[in-house]
Amino acid sequence: MKNNKYILIFLFIALTMVLSSCSGSMAASSWPGISGNDDTVFAAYASRIFSLRLKDGGLNWRYPEKVEGAKTFFAPPAIMDNNLYVGDYKNTFYSLNMITGAKNWEFTGATNRYIGGATVFDNLILAPNADHYLYALDPNGNLVWKFEARQALWAAPLAENGVVYLSSMDHYLYALDLKTGTKIWESELGGAIVYSPSMNETRLFVATMNNEVVAVNKSDGKVLWRNQGNEGLWSQPVIHDGKVFYGDFSGKIYAVNAEDGSVLWDYILGEMVSGAPAIMPNGVVFAGENGKLLALDFDGNLLWNRVVDGKLYTGPVVVDGQLILGIVQGDAVIRAFNFEGSETWPPFIPAK
Repeated sequence: MKNNKYILIFLFIALTMVLSSCSGSMAASSWPGISGNDDTVFAAYASRIFSLRLKDGGLNWRYPEKVEGAKTFFAPPAIMDNNLYVGDYKNTFYSLNMITGAKNWEFTGATNRYIGGATVFDNLILAPNADHYLYALDPNGNLVWKFEARQALWAAPLAENGVVYLSSMDHYLYALDLKTGTKIWESELGGAIVYSPSMNETRLFVATMNNEVVAVNKSDGKVLWRNQGNEGLWSQPVIHDGKVFYGDFSGKIYAVNAEDGSVLWDYILGEMVSGAPAIMPNGVVFAGENGKLLALDFDGNLLWNRVVDGKLYTGPVVVDGQLILGIVQGDAVIRAFNFEGSETWPPFIPAK
């Protein structure tokens, strides 16, 4: 059945919830949340945040130094100035010094888990939580405002020109005033939204768990087109040069016209397409659940493919010309590739 993949994904998530609530030294499994800048990769994984050198994958620091069983991270750290901002799978949001890994402060005002990454924009830290609230914090960790959705928030918001765009598990896409958190508009899209939207100058592109990719007008939330699929979506659409790219549970990749949603081409990956594809200068890289990494040019022609050991629940992240890949249940947690598909440093395996 087409819902079997949903069931497996949610069982995986439910298992992590159970493990994270257990006492003792056992920590929950998680998929790595990855971000980076021009010389460093940051990975939130299991019970720690890791800082790695981009040039060779060497460890700079890890936080905390000793494993804390109740602390688990999914969300990729956000970066602003010399600080990182990241929430854990309990209810605590942290600011860390990017250079040393020392904790600056923590915010404990939320009541549930941080699954989606935070977004930093215009000196605000926007942190979505599963308690239905988006928390806007200043750089010192003080609450500026909060916005309540109808259900859990699993995805990082987007922000531009004084507006925050927020997707929710309640089927709604919201536009909020950045300074106050006041709702500008809301649009009911017919299915839970796991991933962040992508956007161009005038439109937002959203994948829902109603098996649809939806284009929405940024100014008023009006739905402009819908692409209904036969299979579920655990993939975030991304846009480049008028084309929207995404994949589905069956392993099919699509490129569609951003103006009207018409299919331009498709390609069979052969296993569930996971996470957000990564845009390279000459093409798009997709991740498959069972370890496939596939690069296509913008016209759908194969550039290269690789297979890694383990599961991929998030797509590769581009950090200063490299593709950083987070892996679950494999022989390594992080691998790095260049845009030609060659590994650039040894696989990263966290020490105990």
